[in-house]
Amino acid sequence: MKNILVIRFSSLGDLVTQDIAYRAFRYFYPKAHIVFLTSSTGRSLYSESNYFDEYIVYDRTNFINTIKLLGKYEFDIVFNSQCSSTSYFLEFFIKSALTLHQSGEWWQKLLRIKTKTKWHPELLEISGIEKIKINSYMRIQENSIIHLPHLQKKFEWKDNNKKTIAVAIGASQRWESKKWGDERYLELINMLTAENHIILLIGSKSEIDSGNKIESQNNAVINLIDKTSLSELKSVLAAVDLLVGNDSGPAHLAAGVGTNTLTLFGSTDVKHCVKFGGYAGSHEYLVATPKLKCQPCYKPRCPTKHECMEAISIEQTAQTIQYLLERK
Repeated sequence: MKNILVIRFSSLGDLVTQDIAYRAFRYFYPKAHIVFLTSSTGRSLYSESNYFDEYIVYDRTNFINTIKLLGKYEFDIVFNSQCSSTSYFLEFFIKSALTLHQSGEWWQKLLRIKTKTKWHPELLEISGIEKIKINSYMRIQENSIIHLPHLQKKFEWKDNNKKTIAVAIGASQRWESKKWGDERYLELINMLTAENHIILLIGSKSEIDSGNKIESQNNAVINLIDKTSLSELKSVLAAVDLLVGNDSGPAHLAAGVGTNTLTLFGSTDVKHCVKFGGYAGSHEYLVATPKLKCQPCYKPRCPTKHECMEAISIEQTAQTIQYLLERK
C-alpha cells in the first residue's frame, strides 16, 4: 500500500478549489493511505470526504510537533500544492521517494523564476498514472466540477414556500477593502425581508458585532454568525437558495456545495469570481461600472473613500438577486 502526502494549508477559498484534484488523487490511488497536511480549516472542510485517511494540522506555534508527526511515515509520493517557503522547509524533514510541486521548486521561488503551474492531471502522470487513463477520467464533465462533500440536513428555518438567502457580510480581518458595508447590507436585507424572503447572516467571530447590529434592527433575520462549524456551514449553504457576499471564502464554499452566488467585488479582480472557477450552479458578480482607474488595487485597506464598493448600488444588487432566485 502506498503512503501519499498532500500539502495545502492556505485560505478557505483556495482549499475549496482543490476539491477536483483531491478527488482525482483518491480515484487513481484508491487503496493508498493518503495523509493531508493542512490547516484546521482544511481538516474541517474535507472531514466528510473519503479523500484522506489522516489529517496532520500544521501548527505554527508548535513546528516541532508537525515535524514529529510527519516523521512517522516514509511517503511514496508527496503532492505539494502549497509551494510556500513553509512547505518547502517542511520537505527537508519528510522522507519521500517522489516529491511533486504544483508551482515550481524551492530554488525557483527563491530566485523568483516564474514557472508553469502543474495541475493535477500533469502531477498524476508524473506520479506514474497512465496518461490515457487520466484523459479518460477528465473527459467526464463531473470530474472537472467542484463538488464539496457535505451532510444533508433539515433545518427549522427552511420553508419550501419561501426563498432563503444567506448573506456573508464580512471578509477576512486583513481585507477591510473587500467589505460592502453594514449599512448597505442592512438596507438590502430590509428590502429582502419585506419581500418575505428568509435571511440568514453567516460569518466568523470578527463579524459578531456587525451581525448583532443588523439583527437588532431587523428581527426577521436569523443570525448564524459564529454559531456554526465549517462542516455545519456547508450543510446550511447547501440548503439555501442563494449566497450574497463580498469576495471571500463563503462564496467559494456556497458554490462548492452547488448553491447559486452573487459576489460583490471592489479591491480584487473579478477573475477570482466563482463564476469562472469550475463550480456547478449559477454565479454572478457586481463591480463598479465603469471600472475605476484604481481597480483592482489589491490593497487590504482603501487609501481613499472606498469608491469601488460605494459604486455598487443597493437597487442593482437587489435586482441581480431577483434574477438569480428566478434561475434556482
